[in-house]
Amino acid sequence: MKTKISFLVPDLGSNILGATRRLAGFLQAEYEVEIVGPCLGGKTNAMYADGFPYKVVDTPRAYRIPEYFAAVRALAEATTGDLVIAMKAYAPSLPAALRVRKRRGAKVIAYLDEWDGATAASWAFSERIRHLLRDWPHPVDDLYAPHWERRLRECDAIIGTTTFLARRFNATRIHLGADTDFFAPRPADETAALRHSLGLDGTKLVVFGGVLRRHKGAESYLEALAKLRPHHDVHCLVVGPRNDEVGHLLAKPRFQPFCHCTGAVSWTEMPKYLALADALMVPLSDSLMARSQMPCKVFEAMAMQKPIVSTAISDLPEILDGCGWLAPPGDSDALATAFADIFDHPAAAAARAVAARDKCLRLYSARRSQTDLLAFLSQLSPPA
Repeated sequence: MKTKISFLVPDLGSNILGATRRLAGFLQAEYEVEIVGPCLGGKTNAMYADGFPYKVVDTPRAYRIPEYFAAVRALAEATTGDLVIAMKAYAPSLPAALRVRKRRGAKVIAYLDEWDGATAASWAFSERIRHLLRDWPHPVDDLYAPHWERRLRECDAIIGTTTFLARRFNATRIHLGADTDFFAPRPADETAALRHSLGLDGTKLVVFGGVLRRHKGAESYLEALAKLRPHHDVHCLVVGPRNDEVGHLLAKPRFQPFCHCTGAVSWTEMPKYLALADALMVPLSDSLMARSQMPCKVFEAMAMQKPIVSTAISDLPEILDGCGWLAPPGDSDALATAFADIFDHPAAAAARAVAARDKCLRLYSARRSQTDLLAFLSQLSPPA
């Protein structure tokens, strides 16, 4: 019988489900795998809703004391793995995983994709008091992040996705690489037909794929594209949900003529939308949170063999060294120069895009990530 690994997620409706699905996929050949969690918003993340038998634990008020305590117990009881991977240092996933460790002796690994305590660390004393008075009944609030981080010492091991996380939490850095067979150049006729259906024939198209959030700093990228508009018929396509941040950007009159959003797209459709791009953007702002992050979209962009414009923050300079375009955070002039270089010198841009895919195949593919993850887990819980 195979060793069983349980992934505990704080909310099946959250974005962390995407990373969880990838990790589970890496392990399914060697381990029995389950993904367990509550649906705090009532439904699974639309981008990853299909194709996996999630174990949904009916704890819709897990975000609030006193219901939270019963939710942790229910999640722990539903988690049946010999090894538990808690996705994020967060409630209720980490405390439920540690409860399983205490009750059944299962080993626990915390998976960190960002510094969840960054927001609380940026608060002034008065802000801490305000959050304490207002949010003490909500253990999923940023107020509690330092408490959950202190409990990381109870884990058997920690995985982090960046150098920042590896240093801060003594974590092993493992990148969440891209499936280079799935994310790969697409047929030209398919791409042309999709462009036509979107009314974007003949344009220079910059694409962002995923969930756009405020900390990514996408506005400076749109400012850069606006500066190029007198010389290039450039448009930006956000392939992802129209959330508050996207609505905020689309409401700005100067962006409305050239910025578009598809709405939520299934992950199975993402490669054909990324293939539309003359350039892919991987934005990241300069903040405590952003310095700890590694956008997994950068590996997908590299695998798609497209020119990539990104921000010189976190580990992105290392990853895109020799195969991308980097600009200082928030520098719309530098970003405009990068995009203009791609549009004005397509042959050179295409060569750099080939170098990006080659580097991804060597260092950042799903196969490489799978090998690294399996080797790491074999030290803790070898497959049966």
